Amino acid sequence: MTESEPTAVHLLTTIQAWQRGERPREDVVLLLSQVPSEDGELIREVIRGVCQLPGAATPHGDSTDTWRSELMASRARTWRVPDTAGLLVGPSVLILTDGREGAVLRRDGVQCLPASVCASMMLLCETIVMAHTALDAHEMQKLQRQRVEATSTSLSEIDRIP
Repeated sequence: MTESEPTAVHLLTTIQAWQRGERPREDVVLLLSQVPSEDGELIREVIRGVCQLPGAATPHGDSTDTWRSELMASRARTWRVPDTAGLLVGPSVLILTDGREGAVLRRDGVQCLPASVCASMMLLCETIVMAHTALDAHEMQKLQRQRVEATSTSLSEIDRIP
């Protein structure tokens, strides 16, 4: 781990500062995005840490429509090795999961997720990331084809020197 990579303590401190209104949510997202892809264990430590914070609770009964809109608008990040973990960034919540444990982070507190929900949240994270990767690959191929076609068109328009 380099000095610029976040630690569990730094992440937990930043999450608590956001929840107290002292830091913007974007600081938490930025810090989480700086965790190297091979450091899923750090995310697991953060999940355990936030679930031990004072006031951490079990999920409350948001409506299905509220959750659907939150999840449909989410962006995702995954950590694959050595431990799998995922992050969903919704309009108003951050969800961290490792497939067995998980937490919903809101401005007003933390909700620890049951294991049955964590597996589904992890699958959603992986699905979003795979879809985004596939879309990026498709777009890259499309741009490369456009570049080749544009180059060959422009080269064919160059007059030969007799």
